[in-house]
Amino acid sequence: MTLLHYIAVAAGLATAALASYDSACSNNVVTYWGQNSWGGANLNDPANWERPLADYCQDSTFDVINIAFLTNFNLTGLPVLNHAFHCTTVFNGTNTLHCPDIGADIKACQANGKKIVLSLGGGNIYTYGLNSAAAGQAFADTVWNMFLGGSAEYRPYDDAVLDGVDLDIESGENTGYHAFINQLRAHFQGASKQYIISAAPQCVYPDSNLGSTLSSGAWIDNDYVQFYNNPCNLANIDNQWNFDYADWDKLTKSNPNPNSKMYVGLPAGSGAAGNGYLDLATLEANLMKLYTSYPSTFGGIMLWDASWYSNNQKYVRNLSSWVKSNMKCGSTPSSTITTTTTLTTISASTPVSSPATALPTTLVSTTPTSSAPVSTLTSTTTTATPTATTAQSTSTSSLPSSAACTSSNNGQYLCSSSGSSAAYSICNNGSWLSGSCASGTVCVQNGATIYCGWS
Repeated sequence: MTLLHYIAVAAGLATAALASYDSACSNNVVTYWGQNSWGGANLNDPANWERPLADYCQDSTFDVINIAFLTNFNLTGLPVLNHAFHCTTVFNGTNTLHCPDIGADIKACQANGKKIVLSLGGGNIYTYGLNSAAAGQAFADTVWNMFLGGSAEYRPYDDAVLDGVDLDIESGENTGYHAFINQLRAHFQGASKQYIISAAPQCVYPDSNLGSTLSSGAWIDNDYVQFYNNPCNLANIDNQWNFDYADWDKLTKSNPNPNSKMYVGLPAGSGAAGNGYLDLATLEANLMKLYTSYPSTFGGIMLWDASWYSNNQKYVRNLSSWVKSNMKCGSTPSSTITTTTTLTTISASTPVSSPATALPTTLVSTTPTSSAPVSTLTSTTTTATPTATTAQSTSTSSLPSSAACTSSNNGQYLCSSSGSSAAYSICNNGSWLSGSCASGTVCVQNGATIYCGWS
């Protein structure tokens, strides 16, 4: 995922309760809101930027919405949020946002049966991390008091109580997250509401930032594995060298939470990620293959992000409807499959009204990473130029000296110089084809798989 940003639109709030999240089901649909990544690629079209949070809670498309992101923590002072253009006001004397309108939307979404969760981390910002158990416990207390069921002088969403915490950790010290989770669960004891603890690792197994936490026995309700922006994207489902779903399934089954679920993370639009976006017919076939092969851990899908949904509504609504019709709750997979109309183009099916909130004089923007969003934040605004970070393949032949390309390793990826070069090669029907990660990133070898990471 990647952190970006931009403008709000007025909308009415529905009062009727809608279909709600069920942790026992395999057909939940999750998205991230608050980064306006579509707007980062469409700076001159603010009318179609990400809409207010409550707009995404008016029907049954989404069950869980993760608010992105809490970007700066484990520093002196209060933690820092980034919600793009949606909120820029801070508490006096702090860099912490005060967002009463988002707080009102949180409560409206919850009234419609949605779970609204705070996501921590994101990509591109290296000012977060928990370097000890003590740091993890202390930060859990802060999160509980500022965002969940506790109390604090500064609560960014006022009296709105979020439904949990998501870890989209892509940098920084990570030794304290197990203790962070344990301390949060201690706060959850006796609570009147169901809280969610989720993680959003990249699909390369094990994840370089969350792997140690996830394998250490930390309690996780949902793993939103990002099957995009890496060679392990869903397009490679039949490639033994790249697609490692079975490893994630095994990890999920080993979690101390017997109901822990794994979600297939996907881009919500063709430009939402460097790779991994598929036409509906192909995507549905692949999802059904995973669901029938791993029914006990399959929890549903995660889509990055809400702003792309706004500009690709027919595709996302059809996908959500198909998931809810074909993936069940507490039962074995059905042999009857409901189909949907395949859509391969992106279009906004519903016009978006003019922004109700003035655009800040400068915009916050960062570059996409191999999985999650984030951005720097001063008291109100910062500037940067959004650029894309995607792997770019070429057809130039390049034979790695360390391996032959034969039928036995067809589809294998190899970094030319892991960790120091952007170049990689792909074994393709007897010949090595060369490719390159995007500018500023390097190829990193992880067993038989590779990913593009920051240099």
